[in-house]
Amino acid sequence: MLFGNYASIQSFFQDDGSLTYMLSETQIQQFKTTGVLVVPDVVPESLTSKVIEAILSYTGVELDNPNTWYQPRFAGHGIVPLHHAQALWDIRQHPAVYQVFASLYQQHALWVSMDRASYKPPVSPITQAWRREPLHWDCDPWQFTDQSFQGLVYLTDTDVNQGAFCCVPSIFQNLSDYLKIHADNADRRYPKVDPSDLVSFSGNAGSLVIFNRLMPHTSLQNASSHHRFVQYVTMQPAVSLGKERKQRIYEWQNKMPPAWAISQRVSGQDVPEPGGRAELTRLGEKLVGIVDW
Repeated sequence: MLFGNYASIQSFFQDDGSLTYMLSETQIQQFKTTGVLVVPDVVPESLTSKVIEAILSYTGVELDNPNTWYQPRFAGHGIVPLHHAQALWDIRQHPAVYQVFASLYQQHALWVSMDRASYKPPVSPITQAWRREPLHWDCDPWQFTDQSFQGLVYLTDTDVNQGAFCCVPSIFQNLSDYLKIHADNADRRYPKVDPSDLVSFSGNAGSLVIFNRLMPHTSLQNASSHHRFVQYVTMQPAVSLGKERKQRIYEWQNKMPPAWAISQRVSGQDVPEPGGRAELTRLGEKLVGIVDW
């Protein structure tokens, strides 16, 4: 299900280097109302295929060998604890990805997250390990007041039954009332809803799914016969805090997972991650915080 139709991305900057916002005001307002947006044709196949290669190399999965699909250390909802592969950075610093976030924030000075990837094989009758992650927020919506958007890139064509992103727009659209009613709930960051309230979002390879951080969300089991690959990408307005900036540069330089990722103790996480330091473009240097906007 898509909220509106979004044209493919055609251009990013004017000839003089000034920013051109690629989303129309109508689209931006629609995103503010619904809290979620699917933008097609953001990332080319030349970049998405490289991330898939990095995921397969890291996990040891062979697409033509089902015996490699269901490794216990990657069971659950498919998190692949890989943050600093060059392929991941190439998508983070791809101009079109930046442009979508800049359009919605209506500002150009952004920092990118050093997030990870996800792999979900088709659900197998021999294992129940691959499940739907509980519907959740990545923040405490009773306390969070900042404007913040999260995103993910579909690395292959992804149907609604293929472990697709899903969320509950009805909660987001009535968030104030929801928070008042459920303030005293146990495990309140994990809302309980009827399955019919979940809305799943399909997308072609290279589509960017972007959603408000105050949107409860998850991804479904992969009930299809195809594999599902995703890279998570989030951008936030850049801040001037020297300590935070130094930490970001340190993590990129030393291939260190973010502190929040280390604290989750995801199976298979290397600290630091192997391999050489990722190369950055001029835009990438700004998105890390190495160069001022």
